[in-house]
Amino acid sequence: MPLYVALGGIAGVAYAMFDAFAEARLRSGSLTGPLAQIHTLLDALTPVVAGVLLGVCAHYLALRARLSNVETAAALDRARLHKVERDQAVWVLAAAVLHELNNPLHAMGLLVDELAQSEDDDPRRAGLLGRVRAQLDRARGHLQTLREMRTGGEPEVEGISIDRVVDAVVDDVRAAAAKDGLFVDARMAPPVRARADPTYLRVILENLVDNALASLREGGGRGVTISVSMERSRAVVRVCDDGPPIDARIDAALFEPLRSTKTHGLGLGLPIARALARSMRGDLSLEASASKTFRLELPLHDGA
Repeated sequence: MPLYVALGGIAGVAYAMFDAFAEARLRSGSLTGPLAQIHTLLDALTPVVAGVLLGVCAHYLALRARLSNVETAAALDRARLHKVERDQAVWVLAAAVLHELNNPLHAMGLLVDELAQSEDDDPRRAGLLGRVRAQLDRARGHLQTLREMRTGGEPEVEGISIDRVVDAVVDDVRAAAAKDGLFVDARMAPPVRARADPTYLRVILENLVDNALASLREGGGRGVTISVSMERSRAVVRVCDDGPPIDARIDAALFEPLRSTKTHGLGLGLPIARALARSMRGDLSLEASASKTFRLELPLHDGA
């Protein structure tokens, strides 16, 4: 680039010197013949050549800018591809671990049943066994939910009543939350219908509520509220708790796999929940509000 600028400058200086020389000769009447014709031709062609060169320069600069944009987009695509590959590896690992959990859970269930049948009438022991069995049943329920989910393709999206799914989730967790002095409530008026896969929606809500209750147990707070509303062409579900806010330092990485705010968390729940929401043409995000609120958006059902 500097070489072309230097050559252009030299050509411009040469032309300026020739033009000054020719103009002086013309005024004195001593410039005739071929030199006078060349001067006239250069005066006529110079604006045209200058315009062409300016056009070429503008085109060159536009191509450079476009190439820079393409290179930037390619770099972003490479970064996204690397992230997708990493996330896929995480999901494969998570699926393998969950599959391997099935056998030990079954064995633990048999041991608990055998222990319950032994001769011991201690009421405290019986209560503990009941709690262990409840946790085993809960873990098996999650594994069964994973089995029911489709292994490929699009989710089985249909018109569903969000209220019914929310009520079912609240009924399942309300008793366990009450034992810790916490509440789980739902606010739904009027009823809202969305296009969603009911299994996917249940997994998302269970994950958000479980996370909220775990945060309340560790950091303090009273309970969780789930609200459902319609906003333009979207069904919106908010899961809000009155516990401590999320640290701003980890806010940006909240949906990254293997990054958890819980003491014993794996950091897979929120990334999976967002992936499920987006597979239904919705989204999951942390809403900017006074309380900790997760916002789930889904397309409204046509009949809503």
